[in-house]
Amino acid sequence: MGDIISYVYEFGGFTFAEKPFCEIDGLVFSHLSYFIFNGIIPGIEDNEPAIALCDVAQQMDWRNFISVKWELDKNRELFYKIAFCRRYRSTKANYLVEETNADEDVQFCAVTFLLGNGDIFLSFRGTDDSLIGWKEDFYMAYRTPVGAQIKSTEYLNQVAKLLARKKNLRIYLGGHSKGGNLAVYAAMTCEDAIKRRIGKIYNMDGPGFRPDFMSTLDYAGIKDKILKILPDESFVGMLMEQNADYEVIKSDKIGTQQHICFSWVVEGDHFERSEEQIPKRKELYDRINQWIFALGIEQVGDFIDSLFKIIEVTEAKTLTDLKNVKGGDFAKKLHSIMHEYTKMNDETKQIFWEISRFLVEVLACDQQERLGRWKRIDKVRQRIEH
Repeated sequence: MGDIISYVYEFGGFTFAEKPFCEIDGLVFSHLSYFIFNGIIPGIEDNEPAIALCDVAQQMDWRNFISVKWELDKNRELFYKIAFCRRYRSTKANYLVEETNADEDVQFCAVTFLLGNGDIFLSFRGTDDSLIGWKEDFYMAYRTPVGAQIKSTEYLNQVAKLLARKKNLRIYLGGHSKGGNLAVYAAMTCEDAIKRRIGKIYNMDGPGFRPDFMSTLDYAGIKDKILKILPDESFVGMLMEQNADYEVIKSDKIGTQQHICFSWVVEGDHFERSEEQIPKRKELYDRINQWIFALGIEQVGDFIDSLFKIIEVTEAKTLTDLKNVKGGDFAKKLHSIMHEYTKMNDETKQIFWEISRFLVEVLACDQQERLGRWKRIDKVRQRIEH
């Protein structure tokens, strides 16, 4: 049983001419946008030559090299192997864009890889550790397009024009988590001449779109170019997913840990498909989606704004900060949290607790853990309300 790293070890000695681009390569390049390339890869406005991945590796700050906090050792090993193996070492990177704007609730990052065979891969970063990024993800449930989606279209159009002199240019797009959603959105909304040059779109466990918004976009025009990959207990990838246009694969983890791509089972040069091409908890996720879609846009917006006002009381800026809030610190801020909670209307309060219960169902590994978490939520609710 292999993974993305074992794939690079096994096939890293083959060029793309010797072994054509495959779905695991799509994951490799989708994942690379999580790495921190500031000051190394030229920006889209710099008008500078692209830089080889082996040179990128030698300039990386390995104390702070990636925007996520999971599997640091594996991420380090993966990048080293990619940067110096025969398959990827002629790949160059350019046109880095990275923006985090708290005032506009935007977290966006994209980078372009020139594969050496004339093709390019535009990689869109998923949600990183910043709470701004997660807030923008929540906004996708009601306020579309969000800032990152708009920027993804602008980025694709701009890069394609910068490389327009390349004849027969084939464009790949991809991303993991929110990055997969951005890749699909950019493909649906880019200029028609650019859309025709897109070869494949790799959506690696990325969320879908609201049905009312989806009906305004050219999904039919790119549907056959999309490969959407979901681990068999996918949660993120099933959010707002109304179609069955995905491939369900095996993971060696359970629950939300399946979202981490190092858990995805690789067999040779492809993901190992699950025996059942229906996510294990699809019934629950359909219920969540139906509940979200049934809410009015104003209701969803009120809930998101209220939720993040409570989170802001903790003074956390990242998920890591939020997870590390200690009980004593929480108790000190409880008065402020209660103040924000009392400003919610009754409907928003009810949504708040229903979402909490949904998350317990999704995050808990078994019934015993689920019951324990429900009890803790009820205690918090009683303390806040009384």
